Amino acid sequence: MPLFENVALFGVGLIGGSLALDAKRKGLFGHVTACSRRAETLDAALQKGIADKTTLDPIECAKGADLVVLAAPVSSMEPIAKAIAPALERNTIVTDVGSVKGQIVEKIERAIPYPSRFVPGHPVAGRERFGTEAAVEGLFAGKRCVLTPTKTTDKEALRAVRALWEGVGMKVLEMDPQRHDRVLAATSHLPHLVAYALVEAVMRARETDPDILDFTAGGFHDFTRIAASSPDMWRDIFLMNSSHLDEMIDVFSSALDELKKVIGSHDGIELQKKLEEIRRVKDQIENMRQVIVKFENSR
Repeated sequence: MPLFENVALFGVGLIGGSLALDAKRKGLFGHVTACSRRAETLDAALQKGIADKTTLDPIECAKGADLVVLAAPVSSMEPIAKAIAPALERNTIVTDVGSVKGQIVEKIERAIPYPSRFVPGHPVAGRERFGTEAAVEGLFAGKRCVLTPTKTTDKEALRAVRALWEGVGMKVLEMDPQRHDRVLAATSHLPHLVAYALVEAVMRARETDPDILDFTAGGFHDFTRIAASSPDMWRDIFLMNSSHLDEMIDVFSSALDELKKVIGSHDGIELQKKLEEIRRVKDQIENMRQVIVKFENSR
């Protein structure tokens, strides 16, 4: 018997589509009804096996669902929650996959009739590709999912959502919504912003040196790969987590200014010392990550 017999899926892109593919393959989802704004997107979801049924009507999608998965852009989640509120039953569990949690949690809990049945979540498993065509099986295996329950979150609903993410291969942990947003601002949102900024900087340099792009090599492409991610999605994330992101931008700017000053002093010994110090920290981070992965895989 599936963990969730009837699933309403709002958003059939990378995360929502990949979750449906994995959960159906592993027997965690029974029947999946998908809803999106565009009929062609839903047609692609049917052809790919993400959904068993599709509809453009949010109420029709949510009616009779055991689980509602909000996998649309974060700015769309509150409007969707408000739209489907009349269709939600007391036993319906609602969860999301948003990269920002603080505002999402508050808005959705206010929008739905049974806020205790909302289990906020964030599977940390993104890629630079997006859209229905980017959905793949195995996306979540060995990666982390952060659940951010509140004091009102129903324990049974929390256990069920945990079982879902563990069932598709994720390591699940729980975190306060505000701490989640601050941590992700540093480890995910800032790197994406810096990647976008680096591409912008090179394009500005191109104004005085038109051939500059001919000399972009592996380092540039590796670092800026994530700037190919969905602009709509990252616009929403940057705006919704702006307070924490502003803090991390200041921290990053300070670190960059320090390096700029050392370079400007032409003190090669001090610069090498600084670079070696940073490299040691990077090595420590990588070693720590490998230890954590090894420990979690042994459990």
